[in-house]
Amino acid sequence: MQINYLNNSSEDSWRSYKRYLSPILAKTLEMTDTDENVTVNVVLVNDTEIHQMNKDFRNIDRPTDVLSFEDGSYEEETFMMGDIIISVDAIRRQAEDYGHSLKREFCFLVAHGYLHLLGYDHHTPEEETVMFGLQKDILDGIARKDS
Repeated sequence: MQINYLNNSSEDSWRSYKRYLSPILAKTLEMTDTDENVTVNVVLVNDTEIHQMNKDFRNIDRPTDVLSFEDGSYEEETFMMGDIIISVDAIRRQAEDYGHSLKREFCFLVAHGYLHLLGYDHHTPEEETVMFGLQKDILDGIARKDS
């Protein structure tokens, strides 16, 4: 398992959050019965940058909290999951809106992105139930709502 963590937000305070990436990915792989060697990129940006990406790639002219870009290829025996782009501005905003910690919101968006890269989605009520249930199970013990 390899995780490339890029903090393009220009805020040093997010560097310490790297320590949550491996436990979340390990639990995500376990919960989804994914038994592969994987590589994933997690990139932190600000609202301006994610807004432009959302406009360019999804034709949605507003910022969002997280974008996932699936790769799905293999290099040797490693599954290249893809890229997760997370807005640090959205982390702060949503943590306040939902009344939980920055850690919880960061970890939630990471788990959400990992699941998208593994093919999970939430377009229908059934898909949402499955995906959000997995997210809750993944975050239990790592970043519960009260942490």
